[in-house]
Amino acid sequence: MSTVNSTIALSASRLLRYAVMVLVLAFPSICLLVNRGDSIGLGLLALLGFWVGFREGFARTLKREDWFVALAFFAFFVVAVLSYEFGRETYDGFRFLGRDLRFLLIVPVLILFRRYPPPAKTVFIGLAIGGLLTGTYALVEFLHAPAAYRAQAETDLPIMFGDLTACIVLTLMAAYGLVVSARKTWLTVGFLLCLLLGLTAVILSGTRGAWVALLLLLPLLFGLLGRVTHKRYLALILVSLLVLFAGTFAVSRTDVRNRLSQIAEHIALYQTALHSLSSSRTQNIQDVPFCDDQRQFLQGWLAFSGRGGTVHVEVIKDTMLDTTKQLGIVCHDDYALQITTTKTSYGWISFPRSVSGSRVAQSTHLLVRGTGTVFLYGDSAQKIHINTQNYQITVLHSPPDSGTRVAVVVAPGQNIWLVPVENYFGEYRYTLMDTSVGQRFEMWRAAWHMFLDHPVLGIGTGAFYERAQQMAHRGLIATSVAKYDHPHSDYFDALSSRGMLGLLVLFALLGVPAIYFVRALKSQEDTSHAVGLAGLLLVCGFAIFGLTDTVFIHSMNISWYVIYIALFMALLKPGSAKQEEIT
Repeated sequence: MSTVNSTIALSASRLLRYAVMVLVLAFPSICLLVNRGDSIGLGLLALLGFWVGFREGFARTLKREDWFVALAFFAFFVVAVLSYEFGRETYDGFRFLGRDLRFLLIVPVLILFRRYPPPAKTVFIGLAIGGLLTGTYALVEFLHAPAAYRAQAETDLPIMFGDLTACIVLTLMAAYGLVVSARKTWLTVGFLLCLLLGLTAVILSGTRGAWVALLLLLPLLFGLLGRVTHKRYLALILVSLLVLFAGTFAVSRTDVRNRLSQIAEHIALYQTALHSLSSSRTQNIQDVPFCDDQRQFLQGWLAFSGRGGTVHVEVIKDTMLDTTKQLGIVCHDDYALQITTTKTSYGWISFPRSVSGSRVAQSTHLLVRGTGTVFLYGDSAQKIHINTQNYQITVLHSPPDSGTRVAVVVAPGQNIWLVPVENYFGEYRYTLMDTSVGQRFEMWRAAWHMFLDHPVLGIGTGAFYERAQQMAHRGLIATSVAKYDHPHSDYFDALSSRGMLGLLVLFALLGVPAIYFVRALKSQEDTSHAVGLAGLLLVCGFAIFGLTDTVFIHSMNISWYVIYIALFMALLKPGSAKQEEIT
């Protein structure tokens, strides 16, 4: 009877080991290309881990370093719960705590990998297949896309797709020394193909944060790989990467050139808006109409315009603005927008305005002279015809939830001179912040003020949206950023929502595993070195992604981090796994 039981146990153990290998092999691909694939993969691994833990004991399976890593993950969740309980309780906060529960699954997943560790080559082959499939998918979608394209696959977010495919590229590069040491041409060629296709997916995602991570980590990567492979091979890879990036930069439909060129422009626009807002606050005139006649502001506002027909617009110095003093409006810089058309056709142009819920959002004021028509976009919006050589105050009305743009129509051969007048703080200037870069800066500014108000535990897990709405209604931040439930930075999210304690446990979540991966880099065994390097690059990648995006607010990112931290931890020690070179 005991022999039969031993045979069954052996068969079950072998079956479980194969199941773990299959899940590890398939996870990168199903995570990115199958709907809810990350939840399926993490759920199955956690269930198997719980079963192993109950059968063989939780404490006996884990090592000392595993408990330190698990403690960091648990601390992150506990601080999130404390912040939710002692801060503002919201539906978003309850939803975020549900996602944070995934961090606790580090324990059963670690137990599973400690007891049934897959070979290191299985892990890297799975990542290689993930790079091959995601890159092919992104390339095919790009070739069929009619216009500018950003790959996202089943993540529904190009940023998430770009970050995770960048993780594939970085961890694959860590295994390059193992591939070269195998001395098989077909293996090296196949590896490089998977690597380049993975990088193609990163580039086509348009995720600038992922590009920055690759740029910053490549020197570290090449420096640490120098001991296991010849420098000329590393130089060949670097040249290949540069050629690939240059090629995608040259093709306009990849959106690479556009997204890179926008960075400096968006930063300049944000600085213009912030300077203008600060100057008006020092003048203490935020509660009275404010004439937006600064040249730099008008040039930035013009960058957001939409136009049609034959129309020409420029910022000019207009002495006629001196006459507006009798209207109760004082313009200090005397710059205006001059809108002209040819003698043969009409022209039109529209400009954005920020709608504030704290004031009369459906009306706006303009200083206008010349001949034409001005109105706000919206159903049944009021249209006002202008025919005067002197500036006059024009008040436009539109229904609620509309009127986000000011439109001007000019007849053939006519001119209109226009200066916006704010009747509530930031009505026009906040629109200069409505860019991907500007919105991030503004969200970080809001998050910093939230932290200063609640420095220990923050305002409450998931309370960013509600507090940002309040700040926007008071005119303290741009209304365009009040629609987000997180500040697009893990570090500012930790500070604002969970305070200084939240920032400390975030550092622990990243730093504790990194300590063990750094120690593994001293190993003289090539596979241990490759696993340690892969784990370190994974942590560094997430740390860099978190600078400009709230990475750990998404369940897919959490699943990826939990699984691969557990996996690389289980493969670190020579005795913890059957270390095999890729053959």
